[in-house]
Amino acid sequence: MSHDTTIPVAVFGSGGMLAGELLRLCASHPRLTPRWLATREPLALAGAHPHLAELGSGMEIESVLDAVASLAHSNEQVVAFFAMPHGESSKIWPRLRATLASAASRVCVVDLAADYRIASADVYEKTYNERHPDPSEVGRFCYALPELAAEPLQGKSRLAAPGCFATALQLAAVPAARAGILDTNRPWIFNGVTGSSGSGNQLRANTHHPFREGNLYAYAAQGHRHEVELLQAIANNPGRADVHFIAHSGPFVRGIHMTAALPLVKNTTVEDARSIFQNCYKNAPFARVLASGLPELRHVIGSNRADIAVSVRGGVLSVFVVIDNLIKGAVGQALQALNLSMGWPETLGLPRAGMGVV
Repeated sequence: MSHDTTIPVAVFGSGGMLAGELLRLCASHPRLTPRWLATREPLALAGAHPHLAELGSGMEIESVLDAVASLAHSNEQVVAFFAMPHGESSKIWPRLRATLASAASRVCVVDLAADYRIASADVYEKTYNERHPDPSEVGRFCYALPELAAEPLQGKSRLAAPGCFATALQLAAVPAARAGILDTNRPWIFNGVTGSSGSGNQLRANTHHPFREGNLYAYAAQGHRHEVELLQAIANNPGRADVHFIAHSGPFVRGIHMTAALPLVKNTTVEDARSIFQNCYKNAPFARVLASGLPELRHVIGSNRADIAVSVRGGVLSVFVVIDNLIKGAVGQALQALNLSMGWPETLGLPRAGMGVV
């Protein structure tokens, strides 16, 4: 494909918060052109996303499905992002797949929801308390966390973006788990704080920002769904650790601050631990392992970067990870994975610098 050619993009769920962030990043991506913006109900997208200029009108889902299929059947390549609530992607993708038929290989599908992240239909059912709507596709999507699996993403046309907390959990634990320095006979403890944007733009009493401002509270104390994604990532490691993750709602809009307390199985210095993380992320342009100090949210907000720091005390490895939940925890990561799948530079169209002041 010529560098002067752009690929048309369809966004399903265009009125949502994630879609707004996706469209903002697509506006500066040199290889993508948003063309079809599907909404579940008639919606003036300029009203939903007034920060974005020259947005077209939202289209009915059926019309977008037909338009994508028509172009794919004309031997053109298309990218389709599913930016809808959990459970919706696995209803829309089968409809598009049936319309595409033999042209399905010309459409790269990127799911931002949880529908295709888990490689087992049984595990999905246990985690989300419902049967998977599209079980034949379970395991066919490539789990798209580039820092830990960049090479398998190349050439893939079915991408499942990790959850925001799941991203931070894995960035914190997987390098040490792969290095074999963690004790799987003792619990791995995680505490993560997220901003109100993680709850989307639907008003709910327990997530509405006025109730979070000046407040901090925990939730999902009996287990968070994103734990499963970490367990899936370390499934091939010797031993099976008990993962205890407590999520918290913080009094800010964007960002995730994750703290992991990981028991060590052998004597490990902080220098050794830092070296493990630096080696794991040495080819990852968006993962920065700090040589000293601890990461802060304001340094990564507005970027696709993850800042990571480690500390060792009393047989416990502490790992600190900060990310922007809407970018590195969602749409930026999805674009990063798409870049890799298309053979483009991994950093194309993605911000590496945080805003600094938020």
